[in-house]
Amino acid sequence: MPPNGEITRIVVADDHPVVMLGIRALLKEHGGMHVVGEAGNGRELLAVLASEPCDLLITDFSMPYEDGSGDGLPLLKRLRREHPRLPIIVLTMVHNAALTRGMLAAEVNGLVAKVAMTKELQLAIGAVMNGRTYICESMREHVIDWSPSEGLERAADPASLSQREAEVVRLYAQGLSVTQIAEQLHRSVKTVSQQKNDAMRKLGITSNTQLFEYARTYGLL
Repeated sequence: MPPNGEITRIVVADDHPVVMLGIRALLKEHGGMHVVGEAGNGRELLAVLASEPCDLLITDFSMPYEDGSGDGLPLLKRLRREHPRLPIIVLTMVHNAALTRGMLAAEVNGLVAKVAMTKELQLAIGAVMNGRTYICESMREHVIDWSPSEGLERAADPASLSQREAEVVRLYAQGLSVTQIAEQLHRSVKTVSQQKNDAMRKLGITSNTQLFEYARTYGLL
């Protein structure tokens, strides 16, 4: 964090030009902030941070990357390893407890839903630059019992699933129906349905769309 009165140098990463434009406009409304670098994907972001000193990173959660390993949680974990003291605010359209907790476990400092960006980004910047964690209003229900010592990464990780549950999640996210999974795995439809429901309950996931996003993010596809 820069001393009082100095400019806050910010790097912004998002693969949607309209979102990038919106972030720049929001930052311009308030003095003391200067965008020193921009990136449209994970590789560009890593390159910018390697060459441009900054005080704050504002990044999208999901951005394109060649092999699929450079966005989402893998990217956040790499950013934290390479820049352990850099404040990070994540902008996201993801809305499920497992991934929200996974982001916090990756040691990001702020979470802001894109739909609430206009209202809450400045609040997040103020909190994070003063050493606090900020979670936007719509995501707080996911982490109502959160604390840094509770091992939330384990709670959101595929390791929390049994081998059979993880297998069902992977096949379902690939587009197979419960009936098709049952046929492929030689299990009853009732058993597969129960294993899918048990996995979603463990992960705090409430919709099939969220289940697909989780599987993609954790490399289960």
